[in-house]
Amino acid sequence: MITSNNKNAPPRAHRANVSESEVKLRRLLRDAPQDLWLDTIRRTRSDAHNGLIYWMLNQPECDFAIAAHAFYRANPALQLENPKPLSVRPGPDNLFAVVLVNWDTGFFRGHTLKVEPVDAHPRVVARLNEKINLTPRAELPYTIPRKLLHPEGGEPAHLSQHLSPDDVPYLWALYADLGLRVPDTAPGFPRKVGKAKGLWKRVGFGTR
Repeated sequence: MITSNNKNAPPRAHRANVSESEVKLRRLLRDAPQDLWLDTIRRTRSDAHNGLIYWMLNQPECDFAIAAHAFYRANPALQLENPKPLSVRPGPDNLFAVVLVNWDTGFFRGHTLKVEPVDAHPRVVARLNEKINLTPRAELPYTIPRKLLHPEGGEPAHLSQHLSPDDVPYLWALYADLGLRVPDTAPGFPRKVGKAKGLWKRVGFGTR
């Protein structure tokens, strides 16, 4: 199993039950550009992929944009409703804390990729800043870095076709198996057939 490189990570017991497909994806990401990491986190669904995101956040090469996506998906404004001290070694069930604790130990200083609205919507960012301004500093048991409050800079991610899970059959199969967002049908002939059937239905063929 590929484990975290971060000393802030919780004991090994928290890393159990990682599927074979996720292990394969982690190995693939190890040698992949951060553009694929950002593309991957954008394909995740709810809390089902927190373990994969947690692994990403604990790798020293993790780009700031990936951390910002994870931070804002954790609804930081809601966290300020009842702020609690951060665990020293937070787990996958608290990505908000993982981002802040790892930031404090020097993670996410590499910032090549741009944080897009899909990662941190301007309305959500504005709401968090408003909440911060209304909350007395003494009531917060942690500090949210200014860079997370104003996630600017970087270049848009560019994923070449040979690295796109939408276009590469073995990547599509791996991502589909993990429940990550990919087209319903595999790339290549199966997808062409599916598109053709859809077209036939739209123009009236194949109906009785």
